[in-house]
Order: sequence, then C-alpha cells, then structure tokens
Amino acid sequence: MDWRTDLFVTEDAGLYCSGGVNAASHLSLHLVEPLCGRTVAIECSKALLLDMPRPSQSGYALLPLARRHDDEKIRDAEHHLSEHFARDVRVEELAERASMSRRNLVRRFKAATGHRPGVYQQMLRVNAARKRLEDGAPSIQQVGLTVGYEDVAFFRRIFKRHCGVTPSAYRDRFSPSRT
Repeated sequence: MDWRTDLFVTEDAGLYCSGGVNAASHLSLHLVEPLCGRTVAIECSKALLLDMPRPSQSGYALLPLARRHDDEKIRDAEHHLSEHFARDVRVEELAERASMSRRNLVRRFKAATGHRPGVYQQMLRVNAARKRLEDGAPSIQQVGLTVGYEDVAFFRRIFKRHCGVTPSAYRDRFSPSRT
C-alpha cells in the first residue's frame, strides 16, 4: 500500500482524518468545499481567519527517509549516504561497499527504505538544505552548493518537489531572522 504521509486530510472508505493543531478546522473546510462549493469554503475560511487548507503538509513535514528494517548492509549504505550526501555517491560505490551487485543493492535498498538510493540522497540533501534555510542562510545558491547541487535551478526544482515550496519561500516562512 502506498501511504501519502504529506497530506493534511486523508480519507479511506469514508473515514476522514487530519493532523496538526488546526486539524478540526482543516478537516471542516475540506468537507465544506465539496458539500457547499469553493465560494462558501473561501467565505468560511475568511470568517474564521484561516487559510484554505493546503493539499499537503510537505513544507512542514519532516522527511521520512526510511522505514525501520533489519538489513544491516542497507543500513550501512544509508549511513554512508548520510555521511557523504553532499557529493555524488554512485550506486556502484554503495554496491561495492555492500559486496553485492548494483541491481541487488537497488532492489534491497528500495525494499528496506521505500526509496531508490538516488531519491534517498536527494531527501538527505533537501533535509540539510531545510536546516540551513531555517538558520536564515542568505544565499539560495550557496545552500544548494553546500548540499551538493551546482545548478541552482535544479536545486530549486528538487527542493520544491520534496517540500512543496521554493527554497526562498521556505526560508521566509521558517527562518527566525526573517520574521
């Protein structure tokens, strides 16, 4: 089953669920829109002084890097990626460290973590970038470089894909020095 941990409101067989301090408000507005229309939902949002619910919490959620697993070789590969995320770690390097074929490493890594090694490394990089942005890093380009991206446009796309917002919007929202 593919679980979407980034959604604010989830539904399964008619059972709705929401999380966070404003869970009841988000869930209520989520239900008002399909039942009464977007205009009524927006008016309710304004009357309650609440933003319309975002479809996801990706800008706020911690990145779930991996599931718990007992595969020691993959745990070592994860540790290696964590230590060296800012440089391009090739799958062949991980496979050699684990004494297995590239194909077997990728298969076992995905089974153990839920992600391919390259996506896992991207998530590590984005997580490190988020921390630097929260500390108020003035240059998006410098943040991208320090986490391993030489192309700032590519860094922005990857960051937005994982967080739902651009690096500068994330910094503006979460950096204490920007408030």
